[in-house]
Amino acid sequence: MIELAAFKEHRVILAFSDYLKSVGISNSIEAEPDRFALILHKQEDVERAEKELNIFLQNPQASRYWQASWHTGQVIKQKIDTDSVGLKEMLAHLWARSGVLTLSIALICMVVYGLLVVLGKPVFDALSYPQDIKHTYEYWRLITPVFLHFSAMHIIFNLIWWWDLGGLIERTQSKMQLLGVFLATALLSNLGQSLAFGNANNFGGLSGVVYGLLGYVWLYPLANPRVGFRLQPAIVIFMVGWLVVGYSGILDNIIGQMANEAHLMGLLTGIILGCAFGLLHRVNGLPKLPSS
Repeated sequence: MIELAAFKEHRVILAFSDYLKSVGISNSIEAEPDRFALILHKQEDVERAEKELNIFLQNPQASRYWQASWHTGQVIKQKIDTDSVGLKEMLAHLWARSGVLTLSIALICMVVYGLLVVLGKPVFDALSYPQDIKHTYEYWRLITPVFLHFSAMHIIFNLIWWWDLGGLIERTQSKMQLLGVFLATALLSNLGQSLAFGNANNFGGLSGVVYGLLGYVWLYPLANPRVGFRLQPAIVIFMVGWLVVGYSGILDNIIGQMANEAHLMGLLTGIILGCAFGLLHRVNGLPKLPSS
């Protein structure tokens, strides 16, 4: 094990680490109290890695680094490093692709799902959308329907995308940025779904937020190419296609009626936020060039 470099910002060293992996240089990241160290696994990779490091330090914002971080960071397609086969290493690997907020929201969804299975209606009544917004003081219920899931497939599908897209935002921007996108898309997607069906509250799930994250990650780099990552077109086509399928109703008898208005409102909210923050950060010269 050879330490190649250390950085103060996790998102910076993660991008470089992922790039090295994409060119065949096996490595890992070790977290220390005030820095993150990049560790090479093979002595024969040192010379090539040092050359790559020098190039990286000259232009850390080059798109190939952040694009590599996006490609290798996807939960569904991620190939676990063959040098890390234990549970501890696998958990550390997943953690490196997420963050505190990504993990916290996922855990809340899983706990709520378990409680809903065991307790049923009391949990639903406490977290479902209020039918009369004007005469309720349970304001948390404007947000909490996103934590309700009604089948194993429902929660698994949503959490995979949440971990993937939410983790990307948290590790390349910040947890506060992800929190803002989460709250805005949750609030508006829930509102849209409720109003579309006459103040109905028989819906739930993180999918409105997931579509919001999709819209954000799709439009943000178009408005601010400096960030370096790009959403793969195949993902956009699949998710928009799934939205169209939902509106067609052809799967209603198989998986139940989808919260289509929540999906659409979430997507539109994410697109607006992605454009707005992308342009704002571009004007302000963000993200800043990191230092080692």
